Amino acid sequence: MKIGIVTFTDGRARVAKATDKDCHMFQDRLVTYFNRKKHDVIAVRKIVWNYDTARAAARRIGVAYPDIVVFNFCVWSFPDLTAQVANLIPEVPILQVGNILPSHPGWVAFFASAGALDEMGRPFGRILGDIRKKEVQREVERFLHLHDPDERAKGERAAAMLHGLRYGEFDGPSMGMYTGHVDPSQWMEQFGVHVYHRGQLHLWQLSRKIADDRVEAGLHWLEKHCAKIHWDDRKLTPGLDGTLARQVRMYLAMKDFCKLEGIDFCGLTGQLDMTEWPGLCIADVQEALLNDTADWENQQKKPLICATECDSNGALTMQLMHHLTGTPALFADLRHYHEKEDLYDLVNSGQHAPWFAKRSRNFRRNWRECHLRPASEFYFRSGGASVQFYAAPAKQVTFGRIVRRSGRFLMHIFTGSFEKLSRAKEERLAKQTTYEWPHAYARFDVPLATLRDNYSSNHIHAVIGDHVAALAAACDVLAIEPVVLS
Repeated sequence: MKIGIVTFTDGRARVAKATDKDCHMFQDRLVTYFNRKKHDVIAVRKIVWNYDTARAAARRIGVAYPDIVVFNFCVWSFPDLTAQVANLIPEVPILQVGNILPSHPGWVAFFASAGALDEMGRPFGRILGDIRKKEVQREVERFLHLHDPDERAKGERAAAMLHGLRYGEFDGPSMGMYTGHVDPSQWMEQFGVHVYHRGQLHLWQLSRKIADDRVEAGLHWLEKHCAKIHWDDRKLTPGLDGTLARQVRMYLAMKDFCKLEGIDFCGLTGQLDMTEWPGLCIADVQEALLNDTADWENQQKKPLICATECDSNGALTMQLMHHLTGTPALFADLRHYHEKEDLYDLVNSGQHAPWFAKRSRNFRRNWRECHLRPASEFYFRSGGASVQFYAAPAKQVTFGRIVRRSGRFLMHIFTGSFEKLSRAKEERLAKQTTYEWPHAYARFDVPLATLRDNYSSNHIHAVIGDHVAALAAACDVLAIEPVVLS
């Protein structure tokens, strides 16, 4: 990475001259560190203390066009010099670094310059401390990672891919969840996404016209590839007139309809009419298949992102994550925190794509982990199957969620992992929440108190790997405020 360094000092010639040696000492420490990390360093040799040196520093940075510019504060400096350099350099990320030595008042210059940059609306990062210390180095490396130009380019491409998509809003958010609602005009203006609305009962009508042979093929495929279908002759019944067949019919109707109408991603209410009315069925199987990488008509297919409860902001989050990775994106309830284990149980009825069970390109390995269990009588009186499995462990997972605050979009982003547990422990923990749903046992790189004070949704989404920098860049393009909690 190419890194520029500009160091500031007092705007009085006498003081600037007296502090010049110390300023170079602190700057050389930064240069030594970045060189050791194999970065390409462009350090402005003349310490900025007046208009002429500020202009010269900006020209040097402008010619080099670095990926990151470090503003270094080791003694008092005039904050207007910081503002002038920031105004003249290219729109690249700025990192303010300041020391905290009482003998060298870089601390006060650091905060004065922070105020100046805030006043002029120029984003920047902040790190205080000695670059020779490990904890400071970790903070610097985190900032560099978040602003890696390759990762940011991925995020910018992912954001651009939203433009021109069609989102299928099949009914609206159920159970009064404001975080799932969508303003079609705002989506079109801000993201370039058209919202196509149609009632989910229309999909149910279409499902009744699906040919029996396609349904039979689906039932045979599920029986062949699932670990087990737990028929109970009441909630989960076999045959072309059974409850699982209803789910297969509706999946095929949704797949056909999305293809016919050019729907790129969608949200399905599922509740409450579909789950309460006799003769209908829950949407767990449909949502799992739409989000997955295979079905009986396509041994390899692209996931068609579908958010349950017609959580449109959830669908938008998942689609953006899918653009980054090409893989399914997780949809789950932030269901429970097991305090003793420091584990989050991420659960939702059917919404985990079976791909998460093994994350294999061979769909057979993924579906071999899946049990189709009778839907919960407590929640879903219309019957059908829930798709149950446990997500495979993963060392790096990126979690995120787009929400609104006073009408303006922001995205909470943080990292964590999916943990490897014994099957006995998975079963024991699952029975403390809703056993028949899929479970992902996660650890977050965020203290519970931080999550409590910031996170604002019952739903959470995830993809495998560290994509924080790319998601933050995508947010910048889409005028969404990225809130990185890690």
